[in-house]
Amino acid sequence: MAEENRPLLDEESSPPERSPDRASTDRPRPSFELSTESTPLLHRREDGLTDYGTEQRFSRSPSIASRRSYEDGPTKKPSRVRWPTVISLAILTACVLTILVLAFAAPAVVKEYAQQAAVFKPTAVSVDSTTSDGIRARVQGDFVMDSSRVKNKSIRNLGQLATWIAREVETGPSDVEVYLPEYGNVLVGRAAVPSIKCSIRSGYHTHVDFLADLEAGDIRGIHAIAIDWIEGRLGRLNVKGKATLHLKSGLIALGTQVLTDNIIFEEKDFPALPEIDILKMNVHDAKDGAMAVDVLLESLIDSPIAFAIPALGFDILVPNCSPGDPYIRVASAKTAEIEVHPGQATPVGVDGLIENLPDELTSKCPGGEGSPLDFLVSSYVQGLETTIYVRGADAPSLETPAWMVDLMRSVTVPLPFTGHALDNLVKNFTMSDTHFSLPDPFAEPDSPESQPTVSAVVKVLIALPEEMNFKVDVPQVRALSDVYYKEEQLGVLVIDKWQDANSTLVNDEDGSSALLVEFAIEDAPLQVTNDGLLAEVIQALLFGSKEIVLRVAATVDTKVSTGLGRFAVHGIPAEGKVPVKTSFGDLLGDFKPRVVSLQLGDTTASSMVVSTQVNFTNPTNYSATVPFADFLMLYNDTAVAHITARNIAVAAGNNTNVPIDFSWCPLELSGPDGVDAGRTLLSSYISGYNSTITIKPHKNTIPSLPHLGKALSNLAINVPIPPISSPGSPDNDSDEQPHFIQDATFYLWSSTADFTLYSPLTETNILIISIDATAFYEQKDPIGRIQNHNPFNVPPGLSLTPRLPVDLDIGGVGYDALRKALGQSLEMDAVAKVGMQIGNVFGLFPLLLAR
Repeated sequence: MAEENRPLLDEESSPPERSPDRASTDRPRPSFELSTESTPLLHRREDGLTDYGTEQRFSRSPSIASRRSYEDGPTKKPSRVRWPTVISLAILTACVLTILVLAFAAPAVVKEYAQQAAVFKPTAVSVDSTTSDGIRARVQGDFVMDSSRVKNKSIRNLGQLATWIAREVETGPSDVEVYLPEYGNVLVGRAAVPSIKCSIRSGYHTHVDFLADLEAGDIRGIHAIAIDWIEGRLGRLNVKGKATLHLKSGLIALGTQVLTDNIIFEEKDFPALPEIDILKMNVHDAKDGAMAVDVLLESLIDSPIAFAIPALGFDILVPNCSPGDPYIRVASAKTAEIEVHPGQATPVGVDGLIENLPDELTSKCPGGEGSPLDFLVSSYVQGLETTIYVRGADAPSLETPAWMVDLMRSVTVPLPFTGHALDNLVKNFTMSDTHFSLPDPFAEPDSPESQPTVSAVVKVLIALPEEMNFKVDVPQVRALSDVYYKEEQLGVLVIDKWQDANSTLVNDEDGSSALLVEFAIEDAPLQVTNDGLLAEVIQALLFGSKEIVLRVAATVDTKVSTGLGRFAVHGIPAEGKVPVKTSFGDLLGDFKPRVVSLQLGDTTASSMVVSTQVNFTNPTNYSATVPFADFLMLYNDTAVAHITARNIAVAAGNNTNVPIDFSWCPLELSGPDGVDAGRTLLSSYISGYNSTITIKPHKNTIPSLPHLGKALSNLAINVPIPPISSPGSPDNDSDEQPHFIQDATFYLWSSTADFTLYSPLTETNILIISIDATAFYEQKDPIGRIQNHNPFNVPPGLSLTPRLPVDLDIGGVGYDALRKALGQSLEMDAVAKVGMQIGNVFGLFPLLLAR
């Protein structure tokens, strides 16, 4: 008796063995047999798919049908029909007819049911290997017919009946094609799927595991899709699938079925472009002047499947001058085989080689000031997002399929990455041998000629990134530098001409490699943008006790020499601090000015010009050229004269015979108050007393920079009047003022006296018009009085006056002291009013004559 559950229609059922002597051994054996009357007509099969998976039924009702057991009964007539057999044949015939009706009479209904109820959930998809035409993919998943997905009740019922009867379907080898209707119905690819056997009863799952060969379609069509995806224009995608299936159920062939379906992918369904994280980079010299770039990067590739990417070759391109211009190829690169796993970051090693720099990379862009290389370097060192482009090239391995090489060549992928902001690129910035030059006094205000200039030796210590391991030289430099003080812009230092430079590779204090670049700047214009801030800086230099720190933010152009050749790089940002350690307030005592020559110039009744030559020491490291500068000289806060410098050069250290002009005009500057202040100043000076004057800038200190002069007018420098040490001066080595009256001789018998005088003027006589003087002993006892109105000249240097009559005070204590000092010396105090004329200038000066 056959097993109770054995079906009548089972292609995998084996007939019972036949006896050797049985006739008609070649007769076709039916796929069913009648073992007993109790054999079921429909067998609920428990075994699974041996080749592609197993089936599991989620809900199953146990059979509760009664089975009658027939025993041998009384002998019946042979002609009597056995009704159980007839009933079985009738039911079997009905089943076969039902399959035929469902397969041929109502295929549209069953097809619609299958399309709506079929569900395939992949559990694992991976690329098994590559082939010469495509890839071999391994697909694992679960297939189920879910009748609840079919909304139409009649279609659902008929489909359930048909699939319940058919139980399982074998597709046979099938072809699947994928098209894109919105891209001219371009063929994306083909897939050859092997024979698959699945349960098609509703609710039964079949696990499948098969290998499918995928072949790429139209490469140009795929290229169009890839470009839209890369450039972010792929908002939606309509994918049409066409499957040609050769179906059979058991031994009954159901013919060839062509199934089509459309799937709409939205933007959120597309994988994102992978983000690149550069873990390590090493740039070093290679053979024949080339430069090698070894990069280790990491990327999270948004892929639902695991696959291996064979060794590939790439061209590295950078943007050209304009977006529409073709990209510039700068390097080649290659990778080894890459293993990609879903949800895991993929490490990628890239070996790049830069053989040379093409001319279009370093050539100046039309209508612009930089080259493509300038824009690339500037963007990178500022820490901005930089984009390079990667395009497929010849593969480094023969095992890489040709179709993959062709596909990679057709697509150019942008690779955006953020540069490294080189905020600490300049580790040290110093200027030595600094020389300032004031502008041309006759230049138009705010013109280039009206700007002061700076010359200096600049030393810049540049930090080298650790990934930079190739020889580099900087032969020339130019820059545009913004100078800041307390985070406010002070001015702009323009170095627009190429300056020759020397560069040396050195080790910094922390052991890192650095490049020391030295270059000299010559007469670089300093465009002052904030006159008030400059006045604050000068005031801090003159009177402050702390060092001044200026910040320089420069845009540097360099000519770089490497193994690839010599080329210019523009727009490199650099920043550094320039400490000004000198405090002039502490050094004014070391200035030590001394007048070595006085020469009278033009005079009027109330003014005169005196040309002087001065020796002094510049205790700073700075030098300056002054075409013209004018300052006010004040005494007791009253302006009495102009101090003017013309075409002078101030060097560091000792300066000798520096011409300085004094324009004495107290009446013009301050009126009667100025006349009184000037008379007092001169009286004090020629009396030999140390006097202090104030030097102050004014609006026209530098005529071509009136705003600067006005800003500096708040500054005031108090300095002592320098002593006179011209040739013939009696106190040539003394820091004290020389006395106008050096010595006096009194002749008692004739009651006369003569005086030894000192005139600081070197070429002009001083005319003494009148003298009204009184001499005292011990500051209170009068000795005598001189009243003289006979003019006499005082030549330059030391001279002896004529004998002047003296009216003695015979009865006083001073007379006795004078008489006792005959033949000796006597210290006296004298007060005099002396009328002097120098050129056209006349003045009555009160003198305090020293002892």
